[in-house]
Amino acid sequence: MKWKNWKNGIVASLVAIALSGCMATEDLVHVPEHDNMAKVGEYDTNLYRQSVHIFNPMPIDERVAQFNLQPRVDHIVFVIDQSSALSDTIRGLSTQFYAQEVVRRFIKTMPTQRFSSTIVTYDDAVDPQTFAPLDARLRVAPLLPLELEKQLGARRASQHIEVQTLSIALDFVSELVGKLDGPSAVVLVTEWEQIDENVENAVMRMRQRADFTANAHVVVPESASVAWPQSQSGLCFYTIGVGNRLSRSRLESADSCGFSYAVDKVAQPSNMANFVETVLYKGPADNDNDGIYDYQDRCPDTPMGKIVDYSGCPRFPGNK
Repeated sequence: MKWKNWKNGIVASLVAIALSGCMATEDLVHVPEHDNMAKVGEYDTNLYRQSVHIFNPMPIDERVAQFNLQPRVDHIVFVIDQSSALSDTIRGLSTQFYAQEVVRRFIKTMPTQRFSSTIVTYDDAVDPQTFAPLDARLRVAPLLPLELEKQLGARRASQHIEVQTLSIALDFVSELVGKLDGPSAVVLVTEWEQIDENVENAVMRMRQRADFTANAHVVVPESASVAWPQSQSGLCFYTIGVGNRLSRSRLESADSCGFSYAVDKVAQPSNMANFVETVLYKGPADNDNDGIYDYQDRCPDTPMGKIVDYSGCPRFPGNK
Protein backbone atom coordinates (compact mmCIF):
# COMPACT_ATOMS: atom_id res chain seq x y z
CA MET A 1 0.00 0.00 0.00
CA LYS A 2 2.84 2.38 0.90
CA TRP A 3 4.63 1.55 -2.36
CA LYS A 4 1.48 2.26 -4.33
CA ASN A 5 0.92 5.70 -2.71
CA TRP A 6 4.55 6.63 -3.25
CA LYS A 7 4.31 5.59 -6.88
CA ASN A 8 1.18 7.72 -7.42
CA GLY A 9 2.95 10.70 -5.82
CA ILE A 10 5.87 10.36 -8.22
CA VAL A 11 3.51 10.24 -11.22
CA ALA A 12 1.63 13.35 -10.08
CA SER A 13 4.90 15.25 -9.61
CA LEU A 14 6.12 14.30 -13.10
CA VAL A 15 2.83 15.48 -14.66
CA ALA A 16 3.05 18.83 -12.82
CA ILE A 17 6.65 19.33 -14.01
CA ALA A 18 5.64 18.57 -17.58
CA LEU A 19 2.73 21.06 -17.54
CA SER A 20 4.88 23.81 -16.04
CA GLY A 21 7.38 23.28 -18.82
CA CYS A 22 4.66 23.74 -21.45
CA MET A 23 3.51 26.94 -19.79
CA ALA A 24 7.05 28.26 -19.70
CA THR A 25 7.44 27.83 -23.45
CA GLU A 26 4.07 29.54 -24.30
CA ASP A 27 4.31 33.07 -25.75
CA LEU A 28 2.71 35.79 -23.64
CA VAL A 29 0.36 38.34 -25.19
CA HIS A 30 1.84 41.84 -25.09
CA VAL A 31 -0.65 44.77 -24.84
CA PRO A 32 0.99 48.14 -25.36
CA GLU A 33 -0.05 50.93 -22.97
CA HIS A 34 -1.65 54.10 -24.33
CA ASP A 35 -1.97 57.47 -22.65
CA ASN A 36 -5.56 57.88 -23.82
CA MET A 37 -6.89 54.68 -22.29
CA ALA A 38 -10.23 55.03 -20.44
CA LYS A 39 -10.05 55.62 -16.72
CA VAL A 40 -12.88 55.40 -14.19
CA GLY A 41 -13.11 58.47 -11.96
CA GLU A 42 -15.43 59.48 -9.14
CA TYR A 43 -19.14 59.55 -10.07
CA ASP A 44 -20.70 63.02 -9.96
CA THR A 45 -23.97 62.80 -8.02
CA ASN A 46 -24.85 66.50 -8.17
CA LEU A 47 -27.38 66.07 -10.99
CA TYR A 48 -29.08 63.24 -9.10
CA ARG A 49 -29.32 65.37 -5.98
CA GLN A 50 -30.77 68.25 -7.99
CA SER A 51 -33.59 66.22 -9.55
CA VAL A 52 -35.66 69.40 -9.79
CA HIS A 53 -33.90 69.99 -13.12
CA ILE A 54 -35.75 67.10 -14.75
CA PHE A 55 -39.51 67.11 -15.30
CA ASN A 56 -41.42 65.13 -17.91
CA PRO A 57 -45.07 66.17 -17.55
CA MET A 58 -47.92 63.67 -17.65
CA PRO A 59 -50.66 65.52 -19.56
CA ILE A 60 -54.21 64.68 -18.49
CA ASP A 61 -55.94 65.59 -21.78
CA GLU A 62 -56.74 61.97 -22.62
CA ARG A 63 -58.11 61.27 -19.15
CA VAL A 64 -60.30 64.40 -19.22
CA ALA A 65 -61.79 63.35 -22.56
CA GLN A 66 -62.17 59.65 -21.68
CA PHE A 67 -64.05 60.23 -18.42
CA ASN A 68 -65.70 63.50 -19.44
CA LEU A 69 -64.38 65.19 -16.30
CA GLN A 70 -66.44 68.16 -15.12
CA PRO A 71 -64.73 71.41 -14.12
CA ARG A 72 -64.60 72.23 -10.42
CA VAL A 73 -63.80 75.93 -10.90
CA ASP A 74 -64.26 78.58 -13.57
CA HIS A 75 -61.14 80.60 -12.69
CA ILE A 76 -57.69 79.80 -11.36
CA VAL A 77 -55.26 82.30 -9.81
CA PHE A 78 -51.64 81.46 -8.98
CA VAL A 79 -49.97 83.55 -6.25
CA ILE A 80 -46.18 83.10 -6.13
CA ASP A 81 -44.25 84.45 -3.16
CA GLN A 82 -41.04 86.14 -4.36
CA SER A 83 -40.37 88.07 -1.16
CA SER A 84 -37.18 88.22 0.90
CA ALA A 85 -38.52 85.37 3.05
CA LEU A 86 -37.62 82.99 0.22
CA SER A 87 -33.91 83.80 0.26
CA ASP A 88 -32.56 80.30 0.90
CA THR A 89 -31.70 77.55 -1.57
CA ILE A 90 -33.26 74.16 -2.10
CA ARG A 91 -31.36 71.39 -3.89
CA GLY A 92 -28.84 73.90 -5.16
CA LEU A 93 -31.47 76.25 -6.58
CA SER A 94 -32.92 79.52 -5.39
CA THR A 95 -36.11 79.01 -3.37
CA GLN A 96 -37.75 81.83 -5.33
CA PHE A 97 -36.93 80.03 -8.58
CA TYR A 98 -38.27 76.75 -7.19
CA ALA A 99 -41.55 78.49 -6.24
CA GLN A 100 -41.94 79.55 -9.87
CA GLU A 101 -40.86 76.13 -11.10
CA VAL A 102 -43.68 74.28 -9.32
CA VAL A 103 -46.24 76.60 -10.97
CA ARG A 104 -44.61 76.03 -14.35
CA ARG A 105 -44.95 72.27 -13.80
CA PHE A 106 -48.62 72.73 -12.95
CA ILE A 107 -49.15 74.63 -16.21
CA LYS A 108 -47.21 72.04 -18.22
CA THR A 109 -49.57 69.35 -16.91
CA MET A 110 -52.80 71.26 -17.61
CA PRO A 111 -55.00 70.12 -20.51
CA THR A 112 -54.60 71.99 -23.78
CA GLN A 113 -57.63 74.24 -23.50
CA ARG A 114 -58.31 77.81 -22.49
CA PHE A 115 -58.71 78.56 -18.79
CA SER A 116 -59.78 81.79 -17.15
CA SER A 117 -56.55 82.30 -15.25
CA THR A 118 -53.68 84.54 -14.22
CA ILE A 119 -50.37 84.52 -12.33
CA VAL A 120 -49.64 87.05 -9.58
CA THR A 121 -46.20 87.43 -7.98
CA TYR A 122 -45.68 89.12 -4.61
CA ASP A 123 -42.60 90.95 -3.36
CA ASP A 124 -42.06 92.86 -0.12
CA ALA A 125 -39.43 95.20 -1.62
CA VAL A 126 -41.80 98.15 -1.73
CA ASP A 127 -40.83 101.16 -3.84
CA PRO A 128 -42.88 104.18 -2.65
CA GLN A 129 -42.48 105.89 -6.03
CA THR A 130 -44.08 103.07 -7.99
CA PHE A 131 -46.60 101.90 -5.41
CA ALA A 132 -50.22 102.26 -6.48
CA PRO A 133 -53.54 100.51 -5.77
CA LEU A 134 -52.97 97.30 -7.69
CA ASP A 135 -56.28 95.52 -7.14
CA ALA A 136 -57.76 97.34 -10.18
CA ARG A 137 -54.97 95.91 -12.36
CA LEU A 138 -55.48 92.29 -11.36
CA ARG A 139 -57.57 90.43 -13.87
CA VAL A 140 -58.08 86.99 -15.37
CA ALA A 141 -58.32 86.09 -19.04
CA PRO A 142 -59.06 82.93 -21.04
CA LEU A 143 -55.57 81.64 -21.77
CA LEU A 144 -54.04 78.51 -23.18
CA PRO A 145 -51.41 76.87 -20.95
CA LEU A 146 -48.61 78.13 -23.22
CA GLU A 147 -49.94 81.68 -22.97
CA LEU A 148 -50.25 81.36 -19.21
CA GLU A 149 -46.68 80.11 -18.95
CA LYS A 150 -45.44 83.24 -20.69
CA GLN A 151 -46.82 85.30 -17.79
CA LEU A 152 -44.22 83.76 -15.49
CA GLY A 153 -41.43 85.83 -16.95
CA ALA A 154 -38.07 85.87 -15.21
CA ARG A 155 -38.80 86.75 -11.58
CA ARG A 156 -41.96 88.84 -11.83
CA ALA A 157 -45.15 87.86 -13.55
CA SER A 158 -46.99 90.31 -15.77
CA GLN A 159 -49.20 91.02 -12.74
CA HIS A 160 -47.01 91.87 -9.76
CA ILE A 161 -47.81 93.15 -6.25
CA GLU A 162 -45.33 95.03 -4.05
CA VAL A 163 -46.64 95.40 -0.49
CA GLN A 164 -45.22 94.99 2.99
CA THR A 165 -46.69 91.57 3.87
CA LEU A 166 -48.17 88.50 2.25
CA SER A 167 -51.47 89.06 4.04
CA ILE A 168 -51.91 92.44 2.33
CA ALA A 169 -51.10 90.86 -1.03
CA LEU A 170 -53.81 88.28 -0.44
CA ASP A 171 -56.29 91.08 0.28
CA PHE A 172 -55.63 92.42 -3.22
CA VAL A 173 -56.26 88.94 -4.62
CA SER A 174 -59.49 88.83 -2.60
CA GLU A 175 -60.77 91.85 -4.47
CA LEU A 176 -60.11 90.08 -7.76
CA VAL A 177 -61.71 86.79 -6.69
CA GLY A 178 -64.74 88.54 -5.22
CA LYS A 179 -65.56 90.17 -8.55
CA LEU A 180 -65.47 86.96 -10.60
CA ASP A 181 -68.59 85.09 -11.62
CA GLY A 182 -68.37 81.43 -10.76
CA PRO A 183 -66.12 79.46 -8.41
CA SER A 184 -62.39 80.15 -8.28
CA ALA A 185 -59.25 78.31 -7.21
CA VAL A 186 -56.31 80.15 -5.68
CA VAL A 187 -52.95 78.33 -5.52
CA LEU A 188 -50.48 80.01 -3.16
CA VAL A 189 -46.81 79.00 -3.35
CA THR A 190 -44.83 80.23 -0.36
CA GLU A 191 -42.65 79.16 2.55
CA TRP A 192 -44.44 77.60 5.51
CA GLU A 193 -43.04 80.19 7.92
CA GLN A 194 -44.88 82.88 5.96
CA ILE A 195 -48.25 81.47 6.99
CA ASP A 196 -48.89 83.28 10.25
CA GLU A 197 -52.09 84.48 11.91
CA ASN A 198 -52.34 87.50 9.59
CA VAL A 199 -52.19 85.29 6.51
CA GLU A 200 -54.74 82.96 8.05
CA ASN A 201 -57.15 85.87 8.59
CA ALA A 202 -56.50 87.12 5.04
CA VAL A 203 -57.51 83.72 3.66
CA MET A 204 -60.66 83.79 5.80
CA ARG A 205 -61.49 87.22 4.41
CA MET A 206 -60.94 85.90 0.91
CA ARG A 207 -63.33 83.01 1.53
CA GLN A 208 -65.96 85.39 2.88
CA ARG A 209 -65.43 87.75 -0.05
CA ALA A 210 -66.02 84.88 -2.46
CA ASP A 211 -69.03 83.49 -0.59
CA PHE A 212 -70.84 86.76 0.09
CA THR A 213 -71.37 89.82 -2.07
CA ALA A 214 -71.03 92.40 0.73
CA ASN A 215 -69.87 93.00 4.30
CA ALA A 216 -66.78 90.81 3.92
CA HIS A 217 -64.26 93.38 5.12
CA VAL A 218 -63.96 91.85 8.59
CA VAL A 219 -63.76 88.31 9.89
CA VAL A 220 -66.66 87.50 12.20
CA PRO A 221 -67.81 84.21 13.68
CA GLU A 222 -70.71 82.48 12.01
CA SER A 223 -73.96 83.71 13.51
CA ALA A 224 -77.63 83.59 12.61
CA SER A 225 -77.85 87.35 13.17
CA VAL A 226 -75.47 87.98 10.25
CA ALA A 227 -77.60 87.88 7.12
CA TRP A 228 -75.19 88.35 4.22
CA PRO A 229 -76.38 88.08 0.60
CA GLN A 230 -75.25 84.84 -0.97
CA SER A 231 -72.81 84.84 -3.86
CA GLN A 232 -72.48 82.17 -6.54
CA SER A 233 -68.70 82.43 -6.56
CA GLY A 234 -67.10 80.22 -3.94
CA LEU A 235 -63.41 79.56 -3.42
CA CYS A 236 -61.00 76.64 -3.20
CA PHE A 237 -57.70 77.70 -1.61
CA TYR A 238 -54.58 75.55 -2.02
CA THR A 239 -51.17 76.08 -0.44
CA ILE A 240 -47.87 74.66 -1.69
CA GLY A 241 -45.08 75.01 0.87
CA VAL A 242 -41.47 75.36 -0.30
CA GLY A 243 -38.47 74.39 1.81
CA ASN A 244 -39.97 71.63 3.93
CA ARG A 245 -41.11 68.09 3.17
CA LEU A 246 -44.00 68.21 5.64
CA SER A 247 -47.24 70.09 5.00
CA ARG A 248 -49.06 72.55 7.21
CA SER A 249 -52.84 72.61 7.60
CA ARG A 250 -53.64 75.80 9.52
CA LEU A 251 -55.39 77.19 6.42
CA GLU A 252 -57.63 74.16 6.10
CA SER A 253 -60.98 73.43 7.72
CA ALA A 254 -63.51 70.66 7.40
CA ASP A 255 -66.15 72.89 5.80
CA SER A 256 -63.89 74.61 3.24
CA CYS A 257 -62.50 73.65 -0.16
CA GLY A 258 -58.75 73.27 -0.59
CA PHE A 259 -55.76 71.77 1.20
CA SER A 260 -52.00 72.15 1.76
CA TYR A 261 -49.17 70.27 0.07
CA ALA A 262 -45.41 70.26 0.54
CA VAL A 263 -43.64 71.05 -2.71
CA ASP A 264 -41.86 67.68 -2.77
CA LYS A 265 -45.27 65.96 -2.75
CA VAL A 266 -46.35 67.56 -6.03
CA ALA A 267 -43.05 68.21 -7.82
CA GLN A 268 -42.88 64.85 -9.61
CA PRO A 269 -44.96 64.16 -12.76
CA SER A 270 -47.48 61.62 -11.43
CA ASN A 271 -48.15 63.56 -8.23
CA MET A 272 -48.48 66.82 -10.15
CA ALA A 273 -50.97 65.23 -12.57
CA ASN A 274 -53.12 64.12 -9.64
CA PHE A 275 -52.89 67.58 -8.06
CA VAL A 276 -53.86 69.37 -11.29
CA GLU A 277 -56.85 67.09 -11.81
CA THR A 278 -58.00 67.64 -8.21
CA VAL A 279 -57.78 71.43 -8.52
CA LEU A 280 -59.45 71.74 -11.92
CA TYR A 281 -61.99 68.90 -12.00
CA LYS A 282 -64.51 67.40 -9.61
CA GLY A 283 -65.25 64.08 -11.33
CA PRO A 284 -66.87 62.44 -14.37
CA ALA A 285 -70.19 63.70 -15.74
CA ASP A 286 -73.55 62.10 -14.90
CA ASN A 287 -76.05 63.95 -17.10
CA ASP A 288 -79.12 61.86 -16.22
CA ASN A 289 -78.33 61.92 -12.47
CA ASP A 290 -78.84 58.19 -12.00
CA GLY A 291 -75.60 57.70 -10.06
CA ILE A 292 -73.77 56.05 -12.96
CA TYR A 293 -71.09 58.09 -14.69
CA ASP A 294 -71.67 58.78 -18.39
CA TYR A 295 -68.61 56.81 -19.53
CA GLN A 296 -70.09 53.71 -17.80
CA ASP A 297 -73.76 54.44 -18.54
CA ARG A 298 -75.30 52.22 -21.24
CA CYS A 299 -78.64 54.01 -20.89
CA PRO A 300 -77.66 57.71 -20.73
CA ASP A 301 -81.26 59.04 -20.79
CA THR A 302 -82.78 57.19 -17.83
CA PRO A 303 -85.94 59.01 -16.60
CA MET A 304 -85.75 60.67 -13.19
CA GLY A 305 -86.66 58.37 -10.30
CA LYS A 306 -85.95 55.08 -12.08
CA ILE A 307 -84.00 52.42 -10.19
CA VAL A 308 -80.98 51.47 -12.29
CA ASP A 309 -78.43 48.67 -12.29
CA TYR A 310 -74.66 49.02 -12.41
CA SER A 311 -74.74 49.76 -16.15
CA GLY A 312 -77.20 52.64 -15.71
CA CYS A 313 -80.19 50.89 -17.26
CA PRO A 314 -83.60 50.47 -15.52
CA ARG A 315 -83.50 47.53 -13.12
CA PHE A 316 -87.25 46.96 -13.50
CA PRO A 317 -88.07 48.04 -17.09
CA GLY A 318 -91.81 47.23 -16.83
CA ASN A 319 -92.33 49.10 -13.56
CA LYS A 320 -93.92 52.50 -14.24
